[in-house]
Amino acid sequence: MKKIFTLVLFCLGVSAFAQTTLMENFIFSGNDTLAAQSVNNGWINTASPALLTNAIRATGTPLTYTGYTGSGLGSSVPLTTSGQDILKDGKVSYTSGNVYASFLLRVTAAQTGDYFFGLLPQTSTTAFTARTFLKLQSTGYYKVGIMKGSTTLEPVTAYSTDSFAFNTTYLMVVKYEIISGITNDSCKVYMFSSGIPSTEPTIATVSTVGGTNVDATAIGRVLLRQGSSSASPTLTIGNLRLSPIWANGPLPVEFSGFKGTILNNTVNLDWNTSSEISNKGFEVERSFNGNEFESIGFVKGAGNSNKLLSYQFNDENARFPVTFYRLKQIDFDGKFDYSSIISISNDENKIEITPNPFVETVNIQALNQDQFVSAEIIDITGKVKASLSGKGNLTMDTKDLSQGIYFIRINNSEKVIVKRIIKN
Repeated sequence: MKKIFTLVLFCLGVSAFAQTTLMENFIFSGNDTLAAQSVNNGWINTASPALLTNAIRATGTPLTYTGYTGSGLGSSVPLTTSGQDILKDGKVSYTSGNVYASFLLRVTAAQTGDYFFGLLPQTSTTAFTARTFLKLQSTGYYKVGIMKGSTTLEPVTAYSTDSFAFNTTYLMVVKYEIISGITNDSCKVYMFSSGIPSTEPTIATVSTVGGTNVDATAIGRVLLRQGSSSASPTLTIGNLRLSPIWANGPLPVEFSGFKGTILNNTVNLDWNTSSEISNKGFEVERSFNGNEFESIGFVKGAGNSNKLLSYQFNDENARFPVTFYRLKQIDFDGKFDYSSIISISNDENKIEITPNPFVETVNIQALNQDQFVSAEIIDITGKVKASLSGKGNLTMDTKDLSQGIYFIRINNSEKVIVKRIIKN
């Protein structure tokens, strides 16, 4: 029977800074492989030595699915038959409860049946579970299968009663439930053609429970696989999530890239969101010990968005050796969650530059008198106007400089520090 599930429901708005442990929209530049050594994106080539045959690349057009956060963002990843397989870790390794992997899926061809996706512990490259299969049902249609273990022990792959159409984008949710006991964990797959249920449906598209396949020791890693040439499907996958909460698949705020830089005792914080739902904004919090935080400002959110947005905030009072920052993302309904904590080292405090403004000389004093320091004064066009190097204290002759704004660039053998200075 050919049947398409239609559930026209809306997802709950749940903060997801911490609850979603993997968010991947495949926003990469160029045509590099996902597991390339030159790209620090977290994907790992499973083969040793690294297999480059038919390497996996994020070259597909974005997949879209109404209501799914991340829809239309980034790229999709084509998977075909035979070639490279890759892994990626989430932020948490789960040893109890439920784990949900959700992604968008578009299948263009299927064969006798092979798996393209799976879950496994972060400590393994072979202990696959929740192996997710596709096989040809009839012309233009395929079935979905699930298998708990990585061997052919019972139960073997279970396939869905319903079939699904080629060249149609579906939302697939793969669930692994860790149950107390031996060989009794369960795996389920849910397929949706429209809408997103706010709670987990009581009936899965296909499931498998128990059997003689051993239970997973933990779940914390996802697999993208290209199987055998005679059995594997041809498909694209996009907008991948891993979470212990059903409602967290479609994220209200997808957040990334929180970082900070310091110049002239001012810290510039910046971060990005690739999608937002009901996002009131971000409260910026600061700490000088890493434990006790205070609010120092608020940055208004976009509310709802499905495009990449950038945010900034300046803290002009970063005069401690180390300052800690975090973001409190707040929904319109008052729910909130925190980002990770970042620390900013103020190496400017290790070197004192006086006077500023200056007239005839600029003095550079390192707190460590044995430290070698080199300094350059640069005009606003980038041209070096004066330079000096030595240990401890340096005095630079600036009588020949015209009045105006300059930058002084100091290398203390650990970091390069740039400060703005003014000649009167």
